[in-house]
Amino acid sequence: MVRNRTPRGRKRTYERNSARTHHNRSSEYVSILADPKSRLQSTQTATTSKSTIKSYLQRPQQSATSIAGALRSAYVSSGVISKVIDYYQSHPTYNYSISPVLGNKVYKTDANMRNDYIDVAYGLMNLNIKFYAPYFFRETLIDGVTYFYKYEDATGVGYLKFPSEWCRVSNIQDGVYRFRIDMSKIKQEIYDMLPTELQQAYDTYHGGGDKDETKWYDNKWYYVEDGVAFTFDPNVIVNGGQAVSPFASVLLDSISLDKAKDNIEIKDNLDTVRILHSKVPVDSNGEPSIPLKHVKLYDELMKARLPEGVKAITTPTNVTNIPLNGAGNSGGYETVGKTLEQVFFDLGAPGAMFGGTTNSANVVKTSIKKDANWIYTNLFPMLESYYNYEISQIKTKSKAKWVIKFIRESNFTLKDDIASYKDQLSFGGSRMDYMAASGMNPEEIISKLEFEQKVLDIDSLMVVKPTSNTISSKNSGNSNGNKNNLNPVKGEVGRPKTDNPTDDTDRLDGGA
Repeated sequence: MVRNRTPRGRKRTYERNSARTHHNRSSEYVSILADPKSRLQSTQTATTSKSTIKSYLQRPQQSATSIAGALRSAYVSSGVISKVIDYYQSHPTYNYSISPVLGNKVYKTDANMRNDYIDVAYGLMNLNIKFYAPYFFRETLIDGVTYFYKYEDATGVGYLKFPSEWCRVSNIQDGVYRFRIDMSKIKQEIYDMLPTELQQAYDTYHGGGDKDETKWYDNKWYYVEDGVAFTFDPNVIVNGGQAVSPFASVLLDSISLDKAKDNIEIKDNLDTVRILHSKVPVDSNGEPSIPLKHVKLYDELMKARLPEGVKAITTPTNVTNIPLNGAGNSGGYETVGKTLEQVFFDLGAPGAMFGGTTNSANVVKTSIKKDANWIYTNLFPMLESYYNYEISQIKTKSKAKWVIKFIRESNFTLKDDIASYKDQLSFGGSRMDYMAASGMNPEEIISKLEFEQKVLDIDSLMVVKPTSNTISSKNSGNSNGNKNNLNPVKGEVGRPKTDNPTDDTDRLDGGA
């Protein structure tokens, strides 16, 4: 018999299923509480005034949070800016390899070193680099400087992003930017969402007790031990811990582009508008010959039945016919095109890649390489410094230093980049770099290859098929003396004697 489910029973079942799902997910990566009320969202309002943006750019460091708010708003509202930032984010492959730094010390490259490689590889796997690194890149391109707190447990890590107006870069430690957070900006309602370190700092700040001078500055700025900041501006230390996005200069031209588009809409409206004139009859003295209340009634009835784009007027005087076609800015579309080109120029991206006109495909290729070099120069060293710090926290038996290296390759030139690493193998290049360039993470390299060779014995399963490169005429199909072979060239291997072979063509002997 089917049992009727009560609302309370269905609720308990839903809660059990949710708890089971939460446990399964926690077994893979650390869990972070969501912020349903957006209390950790930036409270900086964006502006669309050109004069205000100009004043921001005159003092960029003092207006860094305002510029970040304006650029984030432009990222949402402007398709050009969002597509270019997404283009930069998707440029690198984020493939990486790891290696020990042996140096002048003598290390035993035995099983311990192999186990160290495995430990470091799985430690980086828990950091989920290919998921978080693009996120760090995009947010830093928009905000100029970003602040993250790392959650961690035995299964993985997660990152909590703090608003820019709460934080300031304080120092560089082990090549990684560290930051302080203004505890006066943190409200009681988000206390439960904070990590334990910041909860203790909140209690200390509001408790009024003595504060450790190594962790506190100006009685409210707390040094976050597990925090990390990302920025492309190395002058952030001397600029009061503030930095602006490398795309900040595009804000002015973005506003001009929006205004040019509005002008086109005005022009289109003027080109399509039509006016109907109803003349009120007048007597010899120029007075209306019908009551004005009747005139008003006729005017309302006419306006109520006119289609969109047609306007009605009712007057006792004559109306001069003034055509509005072409009354708007005749060069509106040209203005938009030129403004759009300027926006792409400010962003440093090739307009042709996003549908613009060009006379040469080489311009696009060169621009892609230029953008890739900017990423290799600015993004990768910053990420490598951070992840090298994380690697240093992993305990290894050999005590050797391990480092990470992001493969210098782009999704837009992936085939050529992989071929370059493949060619280096002929001159003693790294196999690990080649496999990393092909998309294999360090833990995949050792796991897949060892599984294939030792568990599957894949060489015995994937037997090489006979071809002209693997067999000779000694073990050809006709060696058994079969005279009735219907295929005259069956078993005949090797290169033909002529460049235009037929079924009767003799072949060069592939035997020794």
